[in-house]
Amino acid sequence: MRHFGLLLAVVVVIGVVTAGSVFAAAGKGPGGRPPTGEITKIEGKALTVKVTREGAATEQTATVDDATEISKEEPAKLESLKVGDRVRITQGEKRLYGEIAKIDGKTLTLKGRGGEEQTVTVDDSTTILARVKAKFEDLKVGQQVMLFAQEGKAVRVTVIAASAKEGEGKGKEGKK
Repeated sequence: MRHFGLLLAVVVVIGVVTAGSVFAAAGKGPGGRPPTGEITKIEGKALTVKVTREGAATEQTATVDDATEISKEEPAKLESLKVGDRVRITQGEKRLYGEIAKIDGKTLTLKGRGGEEQTVTVDDSTTILARVKAKFEDLKVGQQVMLFAQEGKAVRVTVIAASAKEGEGKGKEGKK
């Protein structure tokens, strides 16, 4: 009987850990990135974002404070980039996200949040969107954002560049 109680306790602990992992992952979008959605309301410092996943829409509200990292994506040229910049690189269907770890001519090495590195050679088909600091006042209803929140507090909000939202790299301003 004592072994049954011990076995039951182990099963409960494994269940709690597994459920916690599932719920933690539910707050992330494809590829482990924060969910992407449209700002539907800004009230004081509360930001409401409509997120649509697998055909189902939900609204997520988070409070922004001075510790919240707010940024926006802007088209960038290779010459303006430096090690440490956070970028989104698109070439056809290939999309890379991360911090620039190395620049060697037209070859960029990006480091993801998990520490993995990816290398891309920039050419005329490449769209580069660099993440730059922004202010809460820059946020507008209708903008597409990536929102990462924990327990109702916005940790990071990134406004997605309109050119990326409307077909990845519309126009030449972000190309090199």
